[in-house]
Amino acid sequence: MRSIKSTGISNEKFAPWLRRELARALKLGLVLLVAGGAVIWGLTAASSSFEAGWTNFNYRLSGVALDQHPLALARTFASRLRESEYGWAPLSWGTPFNVTAEREALRRAYPEVTGVFDGVPQIPRGSRLRAANPALYEQRIAAYLQRYRQIEAGRFSSLYDRDDMFSAPNANVKLGLFVTKVFGLPDAFLFTFSTILAGGWPGIVLFGTVLGLTAMPLWRSRRPARTWLKLIAWPGLASALVWAAILIMAISAAAFGGLTPNTSALALLATLPLLSVIARLPLHLAETLVTPPAQWDGSDRRKPRPIVPPGPPPKPGETIPPWGGA
Repeated sequence: MRSIKSTGISNEKFAPWLRRELARALKLGLVLLVAGGAVIWGLTAASSSFEAGWTNFNYRLSGVALDQHPLALARTFASRLRESEYGWAPLSWGTPFNVTAEREALRRAYPEVTGVFDGVPQIPRGSRLRAANPALYEQRIAAYLQRYRQIEAGRFSSLYDRDDMFSAPNANVKLGLFVTKVFGLPDAFLFTFSTILAGGWPGIVLFGTVLGLTAMPLWRSRRPARTWLKLIAWPGLASALVWAAILIMAISAAAFGGLTPNTSALALLATLPLLSVIARLPLHLAETLVTPPAQWDGSDRRKPRPIVPPGPPPKPGETIPPWGGA
């Protein structure tokens, strides 16, 4: 992939740039703290419903910070891969290649079926259901078998259907099971993303804020220069910024929790300038560690240079002896 013609974070040296940006962030953060506190105080005094909603939002934001931090999301991603069986055929948009999730969905959609033995669905109350509505019964059984066969057709049966399930698989089977997890990467990513969305607006606000604060400086930065390197560095930089936001919210809760429990959202608002500086700090440091290329002096060195003999230039009418003697 080609390099991005980035403008860079700043041409200023790192130490003076950091001092100036920190001072600016503290001033702007103080302004946001005072203005946000005044607006929230006015709205909570004017409306009791807003006060209840604001308290609920802060409570859920604190819960997202505690339960959906980057380490918890990494564990969610890993557990989804570890606990699921994956096949080679895409089964659905929400859970691609996930055989375990599709089996659970099939069990919820057809609770009357307890399993399949030799291709025949096992239905304990089959006679009653058939007597109540024969057409609907046959239609549901046919739909169940069609979906069941579709799921089973895309499985790695030789890896998961072993004869001895109580002993550890051999090295070849372990390697094959590991390769099947490659098919589960999209499913694990979608499951982790849905976990963030399950937190509601607080989770969207927290992660949307850190992703937005890291995207712009990362795109502008000269280091890394490649687009694919920027995409790889983006989640790591956003994760570091989430930890910084969680630390700031924890400090604000410890310092001002005795006055009001609603400290998380206001602390996040007041520290947006500081979080922006933290996002740009490693990028600008990487830019200053790389020596910029020398500027072009205007001379074209691709053409042969004229040969100038040593010594003073000859006078008019004077001949120059050949170099090295006659």
